[in-house]
Amino acid sequence: MSISPALADYLSRKHVDYEVLEHSVTATSLATAREAHVPAEKLAKAVVVKRDGKYAMCVIPASNQLVLEWLKYGRQHEYELASEEDLLGLFPDCKEGAIPGLGQAYQMDVIIDIELLENKDVYLEGGDHHHLLHINHRDFSMLMRNAWPVPISCLMGGHESQYI
Repeated sequence: MSISPALADYLSRKHVDYEVLEHSVTATSLATAREAHVPAEKLAKAVVVKRDGKYAMCVIPASNQLVLEWLKYGRQHEYELASEEDLLGLFPDCKEGAIPGLGQAYQMDVIIDIELLENKDVYLEGGDHHHLLHINHRDFSMLMRNAWPVPISCLMGGHESQYI
């Protein structure tokens, strides 16, 4: 598998140039960053949450963990993590655990950690466990124009509340 067809189609429609990087198969975002020699704070990790049967994608740096309490505070709603079963139905062209951090390609609302918007370059999972996309700051910012930017994550181990 190359990159997700839905992702490739979305980026084509948005006229976004990107570079595909290949790396050895990995199982986690941090391992992917290490294997691809990419700073973990520049790798966008997707965490899907749901509320009242509706899904949203939280996009955070791979070096961080989602803090559900902060998400609740900012959005004034209770969220829970989507199940693995939910994810299979939402991202049928992606391998489990390799969801691209562009929920817009899947008609999903996006909540992005503001930390990611400060990076010169951003890397995204390609939909499998051995491809990353490299997108420049200008294009990534344009893609996230309709996302809700808010601090929703912290460095792993940096908060005592429930985090992912």
